[in-house]
Amino acid sequence: MRNIEAVIFDLGRVIVDVDIHRPAGFVFSQMSQADVERLITAVMGDELMVRFNTGRVAPQEFYEELTERFGLAIGFEEFKDLWCGVFSPIAPMEEMIRQLNGACRLGLLSDTDPLHWAYLHSTYPVLSLFARPTLSFEVGTVKPDPAIFLAAAKNVDTPVERCLYIDDLAANVRGAVAVGMTGIVFGGAAELRAELVEKGLL
Repeated sequence: MRNIEAVIFDLGRVIVDVDIHRPAGFVFSQMSQADVERLITAVMGDELMVRFNTGRVAPQEFYEELTERFGLAIGFEEFKDLWCGVFSPIAPMEEMIRQLNGACRLGLLSDTDPLHWAYLHSTYPVLSLFARPTLSFEVGTVKPDPAIFLAAAKNVDTPVERCLYIDDLAANVRGAVAVGMTGIVFGGAAELRAELVEKGLL
């Protein structure tokens, strides 16, 4: 078994849950559920979203492009509230992270944007335990680009082969493994705890 010195977490759907239907359903209340689903898929896969997550579009510019594209008559502050109103805690994860703190180095690796990160960092105190988070909008690339995993290892001052990466998406875990990390696909807090116990980390 590898000697794991750092555990690096994905953020969305691992530390906090994400429900993008809530703001979409509010803004597009006149649309059918099927239309809302198609809209969400289009936005999340859009090149504008990639540019926002890689720091190539500022929040104000992102807001202006998105609201113009979809004809949304809302101000920037209301937009921010809706944009950041997608998160909720995954209760057991905070306790698990706090138990790991001190037993190993803690890392965070997230494809995110400055609005989401500012909101999350101010709302969830557990995120302050991650001294040097690796954020896509700061690094300039997204998972599964090898560069972002290497940046995450550097930010926890740990060789890649001694890093454990946890993500809800199998493709991202494969990307971590490809650069030499150990990977776990997140299947829930209870399952993750059992795997960390098996690895001697809890």
